[in-house]
Amino acid sequence: MTKMNTKEVVYTESKTLRNEAVETSSIDFLDKIKAVQYLTSDMIVSIDQITNYYEVSKKSVETIISRNRDEFEDDGMKVLVGEELKEFKLVVNAPSNEGASIEPRINSFTVLTKRSLLRVGLIMTNCAMASKIRNYLLNLEDVSTKEQKAWSVQREVGKIERKRMTTAISRYIPNGKNKRFAYPNYTNMIYKVLFNKDSKTMKSERNMKDNDALRDSFTGIELSNVGESETIVTALIALGFDFDSIKLHLQTKYGKLLNQ
Repeated sequence: MTKMNTKEVVYTESKTLRNEAVETSSIDFLDKIKAVQYLTSDMIVSIDQITNYYEVSKKSVETIISRNRDEFEDDGMKVLVGEELKEFKLVVNAPSNEGASIEPRINSFTVLTKRSLLRVGLIMTNCAMASKIRNYLLNLEDVSTKEQKAWSVQREVGKIERKRMTTAISRYIPNGKNKRFAYPNYTNMIYKVLFNKDSKTMKSERNMKDNDALRDSFTGIELSNVGESETIVTALIALGFDFDSIKLHLQTKYGKLLNQ
């Protein structure tokens, strides 16, 4: 049995606080704590996937949803049947979809959003993973200022975006003798577009050592711009754009920053 601290209890007992957490938290931190295999690219999950994430019985998740159905429906939960389910199966079970699959013979299927994945963790008791989720949010609340809290969230989200970019590079860029340089090249391309400087120059100007994390010195706005850029790069790499085309796209979008 997992023992909850007194602060954790407020999430399990207060719908208002759960709604606030779901509305204001950057829910991408869930992927950082544990990888999630979504059904679709827009981060739809099933009850089975929520069960696997929290490592609990399916019945316990179904009970939470049943008792708090209005909250999950507000998050976007929906039961698919008929033609709608048929079309959803075609999308999920398509060879091009890298997420989980759906049993072809079922005649109804409950889909939930990533917000619901977080909400289960806020409600569930006697679960180590749920406790970890709540304590993560509580630790953010302990940050002394709103600015610091926002920076901490943005920094964590940025780590996720960077991981997605490295995955895209590994998956979609053809193998070759220069592939190992792809990640630093794309990173420095982003820095040059946003800051007109490469990583080495920025570290030198900020009096940082070679092994220091440059992004720990970034402001919230800088982190946001870098994260957004990496999201764009990830998508364009997946679509087959080459390095120069991606660079031109970023220059068109962010070039005005250098003139401000």
